[in-house]
Amino acid sequence: MAKDLNTTKEMITTKGHYQKPGAPINITHNIARVAVGETAEINATLSTTLTGGEMEVSITLDDGLESHTTLGDLVKFTLSDTQKEFPLNFRVSAQKDGIYYIRLLAKVDEGSGARMRALAIPVYVGNAQLKPKSKQVIMKAMGGENISVSKAQETIEIVE
Repeated sequence: MAKDLNTTKEMITTKGHYQKPGAPINITHNIARVAVGETAEINATLSTTLTGGEMEVSITLDDGLESHTTLGDLVKFTLSDTQKEFPLNFRVSAQKDGIYYIRLLAKVDEGSGARMRALAIPVYVGNAQLKPKSKQVIMKAMGGENISVSKAQETIEIVE
């Protein structure tokens, strides 16, 4: 078995960055860069300012990303005024180059209704190159804004 290439210790966080309205949940995680077939170890921490209720976190992996943990696809945490951080640790691998995502959907119920926050953790495997999704041409309009040009087919019918 080849050695683990998880060499990046750099941490990424959403704390202090703009977030759309939703649940007051932040994530901090390490960057995982591994070779094809190697296991990436991702240490993530969810943090919140909420002091009560429950946080449910749905976990899904991109196709091609294989889990080596027993975390499951739904994790629940009890919120309190003494605990503000909740660790999530993942071990994943992939058999093809690319950027894969561990997707988290955190839901909290504060009594006045449920609020959610969608989060994603990237996993860089091999060369980690994104495949181009389309050959769409992007052009500039006279005012400088981007416009996209797509093929179209038009059919004209005369209705009598």
